[in-house]
Amino acid sequence: MDFGPSAESTRSPGTKFGYPYRRTGAITFRILLFVMLLAPYKTFSQSGGGYAITKSTIHSGGGTETGGDYQLSGTVGQHSVADLTGGTYTLHGGFWSPRNTAVPPDPVTLDPSGLNKCRFVSFIMPATSSAETAVRVRLTSLHHVVPPYMGGPSVPFTSFEGQVRWVGPPTQYVESSATGTPFYSSSLQCDPYYQDWSTVGLLHVTGSAVVPSSMYEVENLAASCMGSEASCAAVSTPLAMVTTRWGDVETPYNPPSATTQPDVGDIAALVNKFRSAPGAPIKARALLAGDDAFGNINLSPDLGFNHISACVDAFRGKPYPYVISSCP
Repeated sequence: MDFGPSAESTRSPGTKFGYPYRRTGAITFRILLFVMLLAPYKTFSQSGGGYAITKSTIHSGGGTETGGDYQLSGTVGQHSVADLTGGTYTLHGGFWSPRNTAVPPDPVTLDPSGLNKCRFVSFIMPATSSAETAVRVRLTSLHHVVPPYMGGPSVPFTSFEGQVRWVGPPTQYVESSATGTPFYSSSLQCDPYYQDWSTVGLLHVTGSAVVPSSMYEVENLAASCMGSEASCAAVSTPLAMVTTRWGDVETPYNPPSATTQPDVGDIAALVNKFRSAPGAPIKARALLAGDDAFGNINLSPDLGFNHISACVDAFRGKPYPYVISSCP
């Protein structure tokens, strides 16, 4: 029996069971999705099974507002700001976190002996932190001799004033082969040198730029200054230091005393050091003579007669015989 065409066989695109219809499902889904994207971003907290997802919102907006001497900057979408710490490290969160805040290291402190030197500046490196730092020496006032030398000109090194030098790697030496008493000393150099100084303690610094009758400022720079030392703010307060008159190794010192120095007491003190006698001055006070035209001192051998001879020449009024080496 022929019942005619079946419902399925007569269906054509756009019809269902012989009746026309519209594909409204896909269009409705697209409309709903578009509306959801346009809606303000806001979520509500969800919880369950001991877990919770808290709501979050986008606050404020970006840009900068100014008024008078004040400026307010904003950021879109900053995440929660918090600090995570572990050991000696801190991780700051947020676009406006204080990750670039300058934190100066502890400053160097004066040699507890309170005794100045002619060819050295001495100070104690802080032991409060194991972080690496660099020690900068600013050449404030160089070789301004009062009263002037009697046996020749006392020319100040004014062209070097305002420049900086950097403390180099520390090396351990001994006061003499007889005593074996150790001490640390460094030479000045042109480039910054960073290390952990916490185990060094008292440090004696020399170099061609450490000259008699001069003034210096010593600063400690944090490792964050590396590569931007000239503009870095993570710098300790400076320690002001002075050197004595040429050949002046024993009190009273000039400066601050206006007495004519050196005198026979300085020569006698160096003779005692030459003999490794008890109570003799340490090498940082006694060493005067350099091994080259820049006055660079060799600290390894025991004090030799050349240092005594330099003091005798200074006693006779001869001027300081060395010059300062330049940095590139």
